[in-house]
Amino acid sequence: MSKNLVTLPVAKTSQKHGGVSEADVLRRTLDDAFGTLADVLAAFDSGTLGDVISSLDRCRSELGAGIAADVFGLHANSCLEATRNIAAHARNRSAEQRSQVASLVSMVRETVATIGGDQASLNDTLAGSAGRFERLATITDLQQIQAQLVQEVATLKRITIERREAWEKTFKDFGTRLSTLETQLDRTRREAAVDPLTNVANRRTFEQKCREWLKPNRPGFVMAMIDVDDFKKINDRHGHAVGDRVLVVVAETLVRSLRADDLVARLGGDEFVIMAACLTLSQAEGRFGVIGRAVQTACRELVEDGGIVPSISMGVAECSAGDTLESLQQRADEALYLAKKNGKGRIATKASAFIRDLRKER
Repeated sequence: MSKNLVTLPVAKTSQKHGGVSEADVLRRTLDDAFGTLADVLAAFDSGTLGDVISSLDRCRSELGAGIAADVFGLHANSCLEATRNIAAHARNRSAEQRSQVASLVSMVRETVATIGGDQASLNDTLAGSAGRFERLATITDLQQIQAQLVQEVATLKRITIERREAWEKTFKDFGTRLSTLETQLDRTRREAAVDPLTNVANRRTFEQKCREWLKPNRPGFVMAMIDVDDFKKINDRHGHAVGDRVLVVVAETLVRSLRADDLVARLGGDEFVIMAACLTLSQAEGRFGVIGRAVQTACRELVEDGGIVPSISMGVAECSAGDTLESLQQRADEALYLAKKNGKGRIATKASAFIRDLRKER
């Protein structure tokens, strides 16, 4: 990780060094820190990345506003501490996954070696037995031949039973270890795809699914960006435990109100997103309006009398020809901004220029 994460200056932001202010140096340092974080998290769960982005944006805004260096320093250090923690978590996850894969490889190698060793030992035993059978042909005493045959057959039977038991134990152990490892890998994959607080998809899963849905010959869909109204005030007044519970109830209500094939994801903080297939903007506006009221009803019991009743605002966009994840999400974000601007607990939609012009022609 860049040393800038450790040596970020937090004072005297107005001084100049060769025509460049320390404010500019701080801004570039934060950009470097965020770039490093994004690289580290590229292959990991990025559910908490949205919080770091928000912290970074606040720091940069404060730089531009000329806020006092000591106040800015507190926010900057908080942002960088979150960066270090997430990066450390990502490295630990990477080490854990490499260890699991190495365990699987080692287990297969050990089993193959065991099977190979057993087979070689068995071949040696059979070869020795064959030699003893050949020597029986030189014996003329029938009773002696009979006694030797009985002894040899008993030996082979004992060896066969021992080998069968050894193989059964080997494969039983192999199956147990493989089942355990598969469970661990499944849990790791799930943790990488699911937001740990709300148990819905995380940002990484949302982006993967959205790109899949945007491929040619896939059904059309709508995207709704969702924001919990006055979430900071809820946290401040009722505590973070209630705030976390609000997020969980919002997620549960969204999942319960949508179809099994639709996607609900938490992007970070109080931001959620919905992707619903085979809906137009007008259909989505009506359906999501019902969902918004259901969320408010479900959250009402979480706050005391006279408290802030949580509600959600939504911005909805419909995918159009040529859309990318970024362009579709930008329209949904713009619609969400309009919804928040017009009040709380509202829905706004924004059609692409292509769809808008097509409707005008019709």
